[in-house]
Amino acid sequence: MIPISMEDLHDESSPLLLVLQKELRRNLVDSEIDAIPDSVSPSEVIVSTFKIYGSIFLVCFAMFLVLRAKFPLVYTYNSRVLKHITPLSRNRHGSLQWIPRVFTYTDDEIFQHCGMAAIVYLRFLRLGFKLSLVGIFNSFFLIPSNLYGCNPATPVVVTDDATTNITNTNTTATKDICASLTDRVEKIALSHVSPGEENIWATTVAAYIIFGSAMYFIFQEFEWFTEYRHKFCTQPRPDNYTVYVSHIPEEYRSDGKLLHYFRSIFTKDAVLEASVAMDISNLEKKVQERAKVMEKLEHAVNIRNVKGFEPKHGNPLGETLESIPTFAAELNTLNDEIKVQIEEIENKKMIQDQDVPSDLVEQSEQVSLVDDENTTANDNQSQEPSVSSIEEEVKHHGKLSTLTKNITSFRNLTLDTMKGAAGTVGGTILNSANMALNLITGSQDGTVRDAGFVTFSSLLVKNQCVQTIHHSTPFTFYTMNAPRPRDVVWGNVGKSHKEQQLSYLLAQGATIATCLFWTIPVSFLSSLSEVEKLQELIPGLEKALVKNPWLASLLAQLSPLMLVLLTSLLPVILTVYCKKEGHIGSDTLHASLLTKLAMFMIVQIFFVQALSGSLFSSLAEIAEKPTLAVTLLATSLPAQVKAFIQYVQVQNFLGCGFELLRIPRVVMALIRERIGPNLTEKERSTPYMGILPITEPAEMEYPMLFAEMILYFMINLVYSCIAPIMSYILLVCFGLLSVVFRHQLIYTYSTENDDGGKLWSSAIMLLITCMIVSELTLIGIVFLKLAFIPGVLLVPLIVCTFLFASYLKQQHFKVTEFVPSTVCAVMDRKNRNMDLDFLKGEYKQSALTEKIAYPDNFTKEDSVVYAKKASDVDEDIEHAVVVDEN
Repeated sequence: MIPISMEDLHDESSPLLLVLQKELRRNLVDSEIDAIPDSVSPSEVIVSTFKIYGSIFLVCFAMFLVLRAKFPLVYTYNSRVLKHITPLSRNRHGSLQWIPRVFTYTDDEIFQHCGMAAIVYLRFLRLGFKLSLVGIFNSFFLIPSNLYGCNPATPVVVTDDATTNITNTNTTATKDICASLTDRVEKIALSHVSPGEENIWATTVAAYIIFGSAMYFIFQEFEWFTEYRHKFCTQPRPDNYTVYVSHIPEEYRSDGKLLHYFRSIFTKDAVLEASVAMDISNLEKKVQERAKVMEKLEHAVNIRNVKGFEPKHGNPLGETLESIPTFAAELNTLNDEIKVQIEEIENKKMIQDQDVPSDLVEQSEQVSLVDDENTTANDNQSQEPSVSSIEEEVKHHGKLSTLTKNITSFRNLTLDTMKGAAGTVGGTILNSANMALNLITGSQDGTVRDAGFVTFSSLLVKNQCVQTIHHSTPFTFYTMNAPRPRDVVWGNVGKSHKEQQLSYLLAQGATIATCLFWTIPVSFLSSLSEVEKLQELIPGLEKALVKNPWLASLLAQLSPLMLVLLTSLLPVILTVYCKKEGHIGSDTLHASLLTKLAMFMIVQIFFVQALSGSLFSSLAEIAEKPTLAVTLLATSLPAQVKAFIQYVQVQNFLGCGFELLRIPRVVMALIRERIGPNLTEKERSTPYMGILPITEPAEMEYPMLFAEMILYFMINLVYSCIAPIMSYILLVCFGLLSVVFRHQLIYTYSTENDDGGKLWSSAIMLLITCMIVSELTLIGIVFLKLAFIPGVLLVPLIVCTFLFASYLKQQHFKVTEFVPSTVCAVMDRKNRNMDLDFLKGEYKQSALTEKIAYPDNFTKEDSVVYAKKASDVDEDIEHAVVVDEN
């Protein structure tokens, strides 16, 4: 019995009276409704989440085992298509036998047959698995330390949950809040330890163990990655022998001039070819138009061959035309126009190359900074020119011919004059003037950009070139490793330095603005993790929960599911920002996307999720009693383990289930089958409107997968020290991901997007950043637990992490980026007689490669016949019109 004094009954502000009034009102108004529990316990939520989404995964896994045997082309693509079959994927094994089998393959086998990017991702999963094991080791002493760390006699500020107001500001000894924690998950977390207790020392020890282990594992990964990165960079691939040159001085902006410059610096035989990018926007539009006409013509011919009738179509004037003759005539016209434009551009290139100074050509024949194995030892004795002499040669030999300079000056002067007039008279006059100027001097196609690619025949010379400063002006004549030819973003090649920097700043600003905006929905969804919040938002929910108690557990799953769906939108949005940054290749674009995704998810999912349940919901109480923030944060932040366990389980189980079943891929392939042409095998295997058929191999979306893994690392590093149950959950998570993606990388995904593990460096830096942020977070939590000495002793750990990161930045990252000269020399000797045809013409703009093009089922002779037929039809129509007029 609780004693009630007369003062309590007369005092209207008495907390006890407020409670009695609330209970009386509930009994009178809602007498038919029984009281429901205040909340669903964390253990119940975690178990419920595991049952729901674990069951979904098991159903998906069972379906996958059946479908894998029934549809091998869909679920084991690399075991069915001849050119994709590897020694690893040749045998599909049984329904369950493949699980242990995929773990028997070595890193070297996966590197050779699945690609460098694949083994990098799998080793990151292995790193997460090892850190989870370290966290489980820590749990052996953290769990008993937290379980018996509650001291009920600790003085605290008491709050009344019924009225959500501060009811007792007296600091006399009362029950500590840890005494109210009865759930098993909460009792083994740091939130169950009373402030100032010696048990907090266990958290400090655990932090040193897991962060020390992380630094040791990262150092080991550097040794492995350096070895395999050098193996990859010495493979016979065009990007391993090519450099990208940006902001080329005007006097070297032609294929011949750029080629002879690098030959004058290195050796003639070591520099294979050079290609300066050109502005060919008009030609590219015509080539795209030709591709569409070819697709229509090919489909029309297939209709005739398969269905046995001549296809027809209507034009905008409402006339019905025979498709094959019409498309053939259009294709012939486009082929003629494209051929003329390409030849004009080639002629411009020839004129520019004729301006190469003879002295520069002679110097390229003589000067050598590297030994030429095909010459005698005496010929190799060449003196290295000084920097000043090279700069003088640049100034002397870089002059354009008088004719070319006059034409360029006249054109620029004319354009500037017309633009000035347009500013006064209007845009119409400018457009007309540009059209007239194009008629006189030709189209804008063929204008050289200030960037290009240089291909070498020697790995040694290529690596020397990319590490050499070629000009005294910053950012001028800057060389970097070239992306793969298929990954070149030609629209960004040749952008000015100012335009690149401005685009980068705008993209960063847009990313920050989006991150701030994203906080609103994430905070709202995070607040829905508590059933009480939903009762406040949804009228009548309280009655429904009483009648159907199982709804409480179901509603507790709403928040993590919505967060997972919201997170899936991030890659689409952030990819748009990354494309505006001016990246030359998709490899650097993906690295930028990974950084944005990871930081976005850490801020939004980790910090906003952690704080939205504590600070945001208690700002009023903290404003009235600031000292309450100490107890609140020290208890609430560790207590958010329930929300993060939910998120990890939902993301992991749903993600792995959908990945095995390839649900998005299969759905899009079915849509492609319904709406796309399917008359022939080639049509069925061709993408339509950007949608891939099921017969086309898919490519891994590495940036999103790495970003999710970085978030898991962040959660593990923090919560393994304050809520050790998280390490067990993440051990299952990393283990399940390893099983699923080992299968997918061996049997399903293509290696065409293998970038050589270029995301590894970004991922390692993000991991080190997560370590520092986690350590700062732990120090804050320990200090808020009033443990001064354990908190101070965590400071050296942060210092060690900073020193560790600083040490790695000195040389380790650079060594992974470039191949040592000794390795290059060995590979050059080994490849001395290698055929270099795979390097030639790879970095030529695709629009310039094909003057004449026809579909596979339609020859040039067919085009002549059908074009004549179309011409005869046009003459008949004209004749009929004349007769009608007469």
